[in-house]
Amino acid sequence: MSTVRQAHLPGNYELYDPSSNVPGPGICKVCWEQAGVRATTSLRTVWVSVEGRHMVWWLCHDHADAMKTSGNDLKLLRTEDGIITSPRI
Repeated sequence: MSTVRQAHLPGNYELYDPSSNVPGPGICKVCWEQAGVRATTSLRTVWVSVEGRHMVWWLCHDHADAMKTSGNDLKLLRTEDGIITSPRI
């Protein structure tokens, strides 16, 4: 049975199977934090800036697209299809 755990990239989550000790696919940060949904399909790596702090998140296409039109303090810097596990900020 897979569980959700913090990924090595802070602020992100991945599925983990303790019986095999192997991390599974990453899951959408917003889907998990807001609804407890383990969305693993078609993720994007998204670079954002919040009040001068730069972060990298893994998001589903819907949430990544929603960030483009977000009118809050969050500034979208860049997006790429797929999960990048060692991105440079």
